[in-house]
Amino acid sequence: MSKFNDDDNEYSPITSRMLWRLMQWLKPYGWLYVLGALSGVVSIVLELITPEFMRLIADEALPNRDPGQIVRLSLYWGAAMLLSLLFDAIQIGATRRCGERVINDIRQAVFAQLQRLSMSFYDRTKLGRIITRGTSDMDALREPVVSGVNTVAFSALMMAGAAAMIYQTDHRLFFSIAWLAPVMVVCNYFYRQKIGTQYQIARAGYSIVAANLAENVVGARVVSAFNRQDENLEKFNELQVQNTRNNVQVANITGMYQPFLEFIKFIGQVIILAYGGALVMSGKLTAGQVIKVFFYWDFYMRPTINMGNFYNVLMAAMASCERIFGLIDMVPDLIDRPGAKPLPRITGHVVFDHVTFGYNAERPVLHDLSLDIPAGKTYALVGATGSGKSSTVSLLARFYEFQQGRILVDGTDIREATVESLHKQMGLVLQSNYLFTGTILDNIRYSCPECSDETVYAAAQSLGLHETFLGLADGYHTLVGERGSSVSLGLRQLICFTRVLVANPSIFMLDEATSSIDTVTEMKVQAALEKLVKGRTTIIVAHRLSTIVKADCIVVLEHGKIIEKGTHAELVAARGHYANLYERFVAQTS
Repeated sequence: MSKFNDDDNEYSPITSRMLWRLMQWLKPYGWLYVLGALSGVVSIVLELITPEFMRLIADEALPNRDPGQIVRLSLYWGAAMLLSLLFDAIQIGATRRCGERVINDIRQAVFAQLQRLSMSFYDRTKLGRIITRGTSDMDALREPVVSGVNTVAFSALMMAGAAAMIYQTDHRLFFSIAWLAPVMVVCNYFYRQKIGTQYQIARAGYSIVAANLAENVVGARVVSAFNRQDENLEKFNELQVQNTRNNVQVANITGMYQPFLEFIKFIGQVIILAYGGALVMSGKLTAGQVIKVFFYWDFYMRPTINMGNFYNVLMAAMASCERIFGLIDMVPDLIDRPGAKPLPRITGHVVFDHVTFGYNAERPVLHDLSLDIPAGKTYALVGATGSGKSSTVSLLARFYEFQQGRILVDGTDIREATVESLHKQMGLVLQSNYLFTGTILDNIRYSCPECSDETVYAAAQSLGLHETFLGLADGYHTLVGERGSSVSLGLRQLICFTRVLVANPSIFMLDEATSSIDTVTEMKVQAALEKLVKGRTTIIVAHRLSTIVKADCIVVLEHGKIIEKGTHAELVAARGHYANLYERFVAQTS
């Protein structure tokens, strides 16, 4: 798996390779850039003509005291500028339209990649850092993509055209200021080296702040429960102070470079006026020619200064670009093998064949696990925290790749089947029953968007939950809030049960699903669960042993190994580990 660019202590130099990579996204919209480029060239050519009108007015119309010629030249000048502005507007419109489409494509690619990445990526990557890839990093990329090509190309064209016109007007004035160009090149080189690294540091610092903020927002209840507000604020302030220092350092570097460019411009103006004035007084040059060169020098320096400003934006964008493409380039830990085939409709016979797995391969959490689950049977996994219950369910769902052994579904190794076809025949309900912003109806239909309202109602009725949903203020159209925050934990679970039934899976997995609800709600859940598991292979992970008493087989795990297996009655009679757990459970609930 490619490494996610999430190390805030490593800053690679920014090169043209990343810029070229970004340019590849522009190819599908090349015709828009051609339109923008042609319009921009016409606009620049028209603007480069205008100083000639000023020279004619100064050298011919004014000495001849010809008002008509002054008016004509002024009208020509104005017409040229209006046409230049018109073509410039076309250029801006075309390139901005293209740029926004490219940003849309990249943002969609980032989201699509997040859908493909394995669970291991989300385990080791902070939420805030993931979010910044699709938000602030994309915002930093927008300006260079939207207006970057015309800023660079047209600025270079304007500079080349202005320099050529200065030389054509008077080569002496040209050489008197030409030495300023290499001075700017050398200074720009050192500026790029310094600002590039500093922008990467600044972006990384912002990412850390965003991650800390997201972590505290998501964990707000825990923060409040343990009175950690002051400590968290202190830590956040430390991160923000460092972030501010990073940004101030960027501002300091930029604050020296931009005034330097203005100073170079001023030196050029002084040379043109002083040396040009001397040439005029000696009769070797006209005043109109000096005015013309003065304006062309402004034409030359204006894009140079704009390029300096743009370079600041480009550096921030390139730092973000590295991080975005680092995400897009990642190869998921778990992908379909070459030749993987869609899984046909299954009955649900599951076999764990000597499976060994660890989130870190050097520290396995499951050791040589072998388990045969007949189709249509309900198996329960019991054990202490860390015994491997949830890991077993996650492996069957192909959230992770195991290191040794096989997992078979109806005799097919799940690694030889496509992940999509496997997931379509599985249903999973977690303890943290996740609901998406929207209505109850929207969330139930999440597993089957094309299902009609009647299909959803029928599924709820078969679980005995239809009246429960109708009894809410807005019935099935009740808003659940962000992550289901507007409804109770129990109701979230009932919604998730109905969502699974609508999907009609052959294999149903219930992971710690009843450990966070009250007794009354658990009775409703238990009734719905008994109906849901009929005819389906079911694997249940629960701490409340009342949930699994009726299971066809109870599997007791300890340190990733099976230590007991049998029905509830068999295990209680064996007076082993499960019997001790059950006795403690009965004592706690009586």
